[in-house]
Amino acid sequence: MKVMVIIMNVSFPYFKIKDCFAPTDAVPCFTGELDQKLRMVSDGLFKKIDFSKTVDMFRCTLDLFAAGEFWGKLMRAACIFYECTGDDALKAVITASMEDMLSVQKPDGEISCTPRTAQPNGTHGSDMWERKYVLLGMHAYYRVFGDERVLNAMCRLADYTCNQVGAKSEGKTPITETGWAFCGIESSSILEPMIKLYGITGREPYLKLAQHIVEETGACKRENIFEAIENGKMPYLIGSNGNPTESIAKAYEMMSCFEGLCDYYRVTGEERWKNIALTFFDRLLDEEITLLGSGGADQPYNLGPGTGEQWNRTKFEQTNPNITLAQETCVTITWMKLCLQILRLTGDRRCADEIERSYQNALLGALRPDGAFFDYFPKFDGTRGGHVNFTYTIGDMPLSCCTANGPAGMAVLRDAAVMDTANGAALLLYLPGDYKTAHMELRCQVLPEIMAEKRVQYTILKTDMENAQTLQIRIPAWASNCRIEANFQAEEMTRENGYLLIRRVWKTDDTFTVYFMRELRVVKAPHGSNRAGDNFFALTFGADVMARDFRFDQNYDKPLTLPTSETLSVQMITLPDVNTALITEIGGQRVTLVNYASAGATWDDVSAYRSWFMIL
Repeated sequence: MKVMVIIMNVSFPYFKIKDCFAPTDAVPCFTGELDQKLRMVSDGLFKKIDFSKTVDMFRCTLDLFAAGEFWGKLMRAACIFYECTGDDALKAVITASMEDMLSVQKPDGEISCTPRTAQPNGTHGSDMWERKYVLLGMHAYYRVFGDERVLNAMCRLADYTCNQVGAKSEGKTPITETGWAFCGIESSSILEPMIKLYGITGREPYLKLAQHIVEETGACKRENIFEAIENGKMPYLIGSNGNPTESIAKAYEMMSCFEGLCDYYRVTGEERWKNIALTFFDRLLDEEITLLGSGGADQPYNLGPGTGEQWNRTKFEQTNPNITLAQETCVTITWMKLCLQILRLTGDRRCADEIERSYQNALLGALRPDGAFFDYFPKFDGTRGGHVNFTYTIGDMPLSCCTANGPAGMAVLRDAAVMDTANGAALLLYLPGDYKTAHMELRCQVLPEIMAEKRVQYTILKTDMENAQTLQIRIPAWASNCRIEANFQAEEMTRENGYLLIRRVWKTDDTFTVYFMRELRVVKAPHGSNRAGDNFFALTFGADVMARDFRFDQNYDKPLTLPTSETLSVQMITLPDVNTALITEIGGQRVTLVNYASAGATWDDVSAYRSWFMIL
């Protein structure tokens, strides 16, 4: 097996801050399940969707609400999928679509679905939002292929936008005077591509627009969202005017603004912005992120636009029976992307834990087996599929915002699995494949489990360093025990901040195996606002939430006795189309469990499932 070495063709010379953990220049060559799923989505979505129809939104100025987001969302992920798979057929789709998009750009730089008379807000308020995704799609393409024409197109569109949006004193439209429902938060998320483009080019108008968003308007007409976090507000209260039906705490868009803030910190070097981003991350962990690794809901606090997609203290409300829509897949993806940003800035082990949890539960649970669709609101209990808030038919294919966005979550793994550090590398996600860091090539293999012990083996394939380097191996929060076996004697082996650190002069064919003990743990329901949600418990096994599925347990929805112990003994078994299957005994009853992402796999009542169990 050979590492696919495709070098990123973009650097950020105008970033002042270097990452603590940096994505490697070389692309991982994944194997196993992840590689299969990347190719499944590539075949089921990217190669089947008619990309020209997404460009038509701009070519024909169709002026449909937010429909211009689809091209950029698809392009952003498809480029990274190509990096990871080397699929020439996918490359042909991507390059043809980029040529198509370049052909619709006007001489003055305009790329917009909105008639000029309605710019820069748009008939529906989505003009800035759509341009954001055009820029992100182009940035992903430029990162992979290094096409200077695409960088030029980005700059021309950014120049066009900067001439329209900014300070009112300069005759421009303030960013918070645009948008459709959230007082400018949605439009302000254009901060992310604008500040990336400044990082590449150093062009002052892009930094000036970023300053307008962050420091002048605070990304929201109702209140400065960054100062709100700095001053102690919880995310679900941001922008509240006292009327729950007019709330604007839209989870996905708000996180996108904080993603941009991380890059704004890299450009300015001002610790204040980093501290605000870290505080926001902590508050989401404390208040909003559910057991599946997503967030947002349709109640009880925020009832405004984007039903089911607003912060609602969802960590505490996740068993509230009155909630019908929650955990939008777009929220899952953006949470994973925000975690990657914080991981890069700090090396905080929790970020990798969260990426793993979101991927293995909320994201994979949302992916339909044909790769062509992502569930909009993955449920803890019931069946897959259901309500969709926002979708269009592109050609003959239904495309929701979550299906267009879902692959971006899988793309996060490309940057987060193995990362470069100042004195070596960090091994963060145990995904089989070959990796190339700044100074070594290594292979990750996940060995068959013995009992409940996860075994991950690393082999050094090549190294060009004669001095000692440190490999930081994440010890997951779920691991009750971690040990290592190696064919060498390390100069140093320590544990620090959730990592196992091995420092040595690495040599070709050095091999070590890390053993992580997984336990079946009992998680009691959080006590939110509704006492009817208290009488439940869940079970986790490693990063996986476990479920009961009708295919394997016809009593899947019957109450269970609350275990008296915090952990339960298990017997691992094999079931068809299931990644992880266990048998345990609860209250004298033999119970079959499958990992959440494998539950509900038929997307109908045949595999109805539960992952919060009612207490008998």
